[in-house]
Amino acid sequence: MPFAALVSLSCATLVLNLLAFMTVAAVLPELIAAWSLSSTEAGWLGGSFFAGYVVAVPVVMALTDRIAPKRIFIAGALVGAVASLGFAALADGLWSGIAFRLLTGVGVAGTYMPGLRCLADRLEEPQRSRATSYYTSIFALGTALSIWVGGAAAEWLNWRWAFGLAGAGHLAGLALGWAVLPAGRASTGTGPRHLLDFRPVLRNGAAMRNVLVYFTHTWEVFAYRVWLVTFLVFVEAQQGARFFVSPVAVAMLVALAGVPASMAFGELAARRNRRRATIALMVASVAAGVMLGLASGWPLWMVVALAVLFGMTCYGDTGAVTAGTVALADPQLRGATMAVHAAVGFLGGVAGPLAVGVTLDLAGGIASPQGWGWAFAVMAAGSAAGAVLMAGGRTAR
Repeated sequence: MPFAALVSLSCATLVLNLLAFMTVAAVLPELIAAWSLSSTEAGWLGGSFFAGYVVAVPVVMALTDRIAPKRIFIAGALVGAVASLGFAALADGLWSGIAFRLLTGVGVAGTYMPGLRCLADRLEEPQRSRATSYYTSIFALGTALSIWVGGAAAEWLNWRWAFGLAGAGHLAGLALGWAVLPAGRASTGTGPRHLLDFRPVLRNGAAMRNVLVYFTHTWEVFAYRVWLVTFLVFVEAQQGARFFVSPVAVAMLVALAGVPASMAFGELAARRNRRRATIALMVASVAAGVMLGLASGWPLWMVVALAVLFGMTCYGDTGAVTAGTVALADPQLRGATMAVHAAVGFLGGVAGPLAVGVTLDLAGGIASPQGWGWAFAVMAAGSAAGAVLMAGGRTAR
């Protein structure tokens, strides 16, 4: 299959399997009201998906060094479908919601990085780095569609339909992935003796620094994605005015803006000094995030503009950071290295939304302008920490 077709169809399978990714964020205000959640509890619910992902991804990605990655992809899509459909039919409170979102995270762990491994095994450099950058950048399209589909379903029907449609996305992604994804290959080299022996990966200092940068990146990005709709609902209530589109549509626009930003930055970073370019983008993201946290009383068009700017700057380095880890990995340990990258990185997706929820509870709640100012400062701390790590040493070739 030609390179462009292979990458495009692989990205389509990713988008379909990500329709469950931000469903909670799209309907979080409704769930807070229906289940009487505090901000901290809402943070736990928003972050539970990432906890499931983190627990599962070391196992599933280490397995890709021993089992054809496509088989793992198919199993992950099935788990994701069961989890989302289960949430739609059975979730009735915080703990049942957390349980189904944990399982959803397991399902996405079985599709996202194994799908990338299928591509990485099929291609050679420089096509592999280009495909990695495109694949990880298109992640934002999947999250944008998950927000839009979830919000539209909740508006026209109810929030349960949002999760039902997400489950249907997993099933469609399974069918397409079965048809088009390369099988990938299990390593025949000198990988770790035990399945979860990651010591050889941990000894790769340059790759591990890149992994820590990914943690700070996901802290910021996923905290922003989980809480953005709730913040925009607050802005409308505070000002007694409406955005030109719904808060869900604004959040989708923000997520979509990350796609060209990440693709363009990935190309720029590949041609220039990757570290300096990434540090500059992270500094810009800190500034945009802090400004947005202070902007709840500003004209609505300015809030939207800042929201889009923050979305572009905080997401722009996604492809570059992940491509850096792939490039720095030992080829015989690529699956294990990607497992560590995803697991450690996505811990930020657990910690970031929860940290924002705790901050909101401590600083006045979701109806407090001061609380949101501090919440966005906590989000932007991710890019600040990433810039410090990037400045401290080599992170990518």
